[in-house]
Amino acid sequence: MRIKIKIKRCDPIKEGACAPFWQVYDVLATEDMTILDALMKLVSEDDPTIAFRKSCRSAICGSCAVSLNGFPKLACSTLMLPEYRKAGKIELAPLSNYPVIKDLVVDFDRFWKKMEGVTPYLTPSSGSVVTVTGEDEAAIDRSQKCVMCGSCNAVCDSEEADSSFVGPSASAKAWRFAGDVREGYKTKRLEKLSNSHGVWDCVRCVHCTEYCPKDVSPLEAIERLRSEAVKEGVTDNHGAKHVLAMAESVKRVGRLDEAAMTFKTLGFLRSFGMIPFGIKMELHGKMPHPIIFPAIDNIEEVRTIFEATKKKKKD
Repeated sequence: MRIKIKIKRCDPIKEGACAPFWQVYDVLATEDMTILDALMKLVSEDDPTIAFRKSCRSAICGSCAVSLNGFPKLACSTLMLPEYRKAGKIELAPLSNYPVIKDLVVDFDRFWKKMEGVTPYLTPSSGSVVTVTGEDEAAIDRSQKCVMCGSCNAVCDSEEADSSFVGPSASAKAWRFAGDVREGYKTKRLEKLSNSHGVWDCVRCVHCTEYCPKDVSPLEAIERLRSEAVKEGVTDNHGAKHVLAMAESVKRVGRLDEAAMTFKTLGFLRSFGMIPFGIKMELHGKMPHPIIFPAIDNIEEVRTIFEATKKKKKD
């Protein structure tokens, strides 16, 4: 079956400062042909100037990740015809949220700096002997599967809004060590990850987990890091304060008291900057009144759940 492959290209050698352009190729596709097979066939038979990365061809190295019809995929493990039948097209582009070097090759320098920034190795306490149980290993198992293809960062909404955000891939790697029972500097790791541009800046779009080709679930790692930070008392940041204020509100009245949460999250002085937004909410009937904020019926049942959870954690 002959199909058209549309490739978003960029040639920094030519004029235009690597202005992107689309180029269409015709490929004779077979049922077992992967996207990488097609690219290699094009380079071999049609256009040797097409630039892309490849290495293991076994979905292990992660180097061949590209954007396929708008979504990140490993070219070596993605069959072309099923994708064509599903979308009615094959459009290849470089991964989003990365500077483009040429064609489908992107610059991973920022990615590696973020990975280096989370100290991606174990730092056990001196002389400590720790027994690792199966349950301990299972807690960090998924984060060990990362092949660092960068797909999660390419679809991350927080990464798109803030290039300094630690990113889902580095966060998953951070949990691999912060969640290891042998780690001797867990609290210090969590303090660093709770700073500006850290794990609390994740907006939980779930894209990282949805498009990870190795089922790493970076969002789960971020949620575990947040949870452990609160448990370790690393709460001097807006993210942790917001979570604690939310929990306190539910325990107190059984629902969210947005007005009170603003003060508890941002502090009294910074909350003044939210007054214009609060007025707009009031005009649209969206602003609860904390002084007359009623508790839900049977609030004691909610508080019983909180106490049971607290007791379970102690046990």
